[in-house]
Amino acid sequence: MGMRTMKTGIRTLLACLLLACACGSAQANPQLRVKDTVSGCLNVREDPNTSADVRTCIQPGTIVTALDSGPYWRKIQVFPGVDGWAAKRYLEPTTSPAPSPESDTIPANAWLEFHFIDVGQGDAIWITTHDDGLDGNGRFEGKNIVIDGGPYSADATNPLLAYLEERSHHDAIIDTLIITHPHTDHYLGAVGLARHFEIGDFYGSGYPGSETYVDFLEQMRGSTHRPAKAQRVHIGRQNFGTFDWGNELCVEVLYAYDPALQDMGSGNTENNNASIVLRIEYGEHSFLLMGDAEGKDRSDAPNTARYVEKVLLDTQPPAKLAATVLKVGHHGSETSSTIPFIQAVNPEVVIVQSGRKSFNGTFIPDRTTLQRYCDHNSNIRIYRTDQHDEADGLRNREAVDSDHIVVRTNGAQMQVQALEGGQPFTVSSCSNEG
Repeated sequence: MGMRTMKTGIRTLLACLLLACACGSAQANPQLRVKDTVSGCLNVREDPNTSADVRTCIQPGTIVTALDSGPYWRKIQVFPGVDGWAAKRYLEPTTSPAPSPESDTIPANAWLEFHFIDVGQGDAIWITTHDDGLDGNGRFEGKNIVIDGGPYSADATNPLLAYLEERSHHDAIIDTLIITHPHTDHYLGAVGLARHFEIGDFYGSGYPGSETYVDFLEQMRGSTHRPAKAQRVHIGRQNFGTFDWGNELCVEVLYAYDPALQDMGSGNTENNNASIVLRIEYGEHSFLLMGDAEGKDRSDAPNTARYVEKVLLDTQPPAKLAATVLKVGHHGSETSSTIPFIQAVNPEVVIVQSGRKSFNGTFIPDRTTLQRYCDHNSNIRIYRTDQHDEADGLRNREAVDSDHIVVRTNGAQMQVQALEGGQPFTVSSCSNEG
């Protein structure tokens, strides 16, 4: 596949997503003001990305009219006949926030998006909530959340950084950054993000990591020698508090590292089983994000759950484990996805974030793991960020080839848009081969 064709496919998908998530307010279009902190003037661009042509540049204090919204951007009218997209972090409402509507109804155009980004052997998820253009009322606030950062920290090789920068702008804000556990394939990419994005809240599991991870935590917290990368730092479940991503969502931590728990393995197994497990509910749909949490050792039979999967089965009511979309634990390794856990979650869509990296001759996901989902429900849809990489002979960093997966829901309808090598493709349930 040629690079030009792949880039065209990515740009086409991006354009479709931005047009689909752009939304006008049902109320009168609000007035916005360019913040006084803007240096020089604020660029108004033809499209919501920094490579788009600049239509005009407006001075601090300028009053504009909001037209539409998308992740990181607002479409504004400067004056009749002149409109475009501006970075919304540099715009502020001219009036006090409107009260949150009393109805729990989710508008049909209020899309919540989960971007499962191809970072090779690792996890990286970008979640963007709907923005109704009404700032500060606690509902549909257009939040941006990143869960894990993938394995590559250098700017030139960091696929998560490239993905977000293409869709945002310099010094954009990540409202929440969560590192599920301190393995390099989950946090190193976030080191690069911290160099280019502002971070609101940072969450870590509390499990002690390597010296490199400790240094990363110090970057988040800051010290006398360097400013903090995150505005607020929450380490350990007891310090998490409530996730404020908008009252249209129900966000819960179902599990996080607990040093008092027994039989959670040792070494890498214990680290995996320190993962933060999140459940996010939006309308009729729910998402269960497992980090690298496991359910057994590789040699164990899959009929009995251990580790985090056992804890979840023992402590959570069935309604809390059931999920429309499951991001499987530990990249689909045989150490995850026991039969009782699959039965409890009963997902319609399964996401596997993995790459082509050899672990002593073993590549994950394991086919035996995926088969358990197919045995449970032959109509289940399995999407992978290593789509067709094995057949293409790709390994390690060369397997980072834009096999991204975007799941969108407005609380009633769900859409999955998946790429293979940057081109859209359709999964045919359990008959599809990676």
